[in-house]
Amino acid sequence: MDFQNKPWHIAWFLTIIMSIATGIGTVFSSYLLLSVKNEEEANRAETARKARGAEMHCDKLREAASLAAEIGFSADRGHPNIVRLDDLLAGETFEQHQKVPREVIIDEQLAYEKRASSLVPMLTEEEAKILNRVTLHHHVVTSLRTSKVPAELRASPREGGFDANQELRGIRDGGASLAATYRQRCTEAQ
Repeated sequence: MDFQNKPWHIAWFLTIIMSIATGIGTVFSSYLLLSVKNEEEANRAETARKARGAEMHCDKLREAASLAAEIGFSADRGHPNIVRLDDLLAGETFEQHQKVPREVIIDEQLAYEKRASSLVPMLTEEEAKILNRVTLHHHVVTSLRTSKVPAELRASPREGGFDANQELRGIRDGGASLAATYRQRCTEAQ
């Protein structure tokens, strides 16, 4: 064949040039793809961060809805300590009339407020407002439950006083709103 007539040094030279060109092409393409790979890694990290954030928000929203339900249950237990004018006229003192110690009721209310304040930073602004309103309504209900003023001597809602039923409705509505938000954002398929 003709192979014996061809100079081998040209074939070696072309092989070396092609190897160098392939190496340069590989390095150049790696350099170009490096920025794409870095961008892809950044996008993947961003997606993972958002997913963790959404999961944490759902956990905190679930806790807030659960807390609102607990507050609602606590407020719905009734008013065993309510003082009536008849009781005081019968000679009972406020302390004798108490079925649940005042300190226990106030401590429970403060514990709910503390739990709510730890959740507020993790919620959206609207969710935080709802939870704050629920705790405010509970504070009013607790104040009504622990008041030493007989119910008959308190200002009526028409005169600017508080209506326990309206406060309880506010607690229930807030709890229902947080639960609905949780179901909508965190449990329904999007």
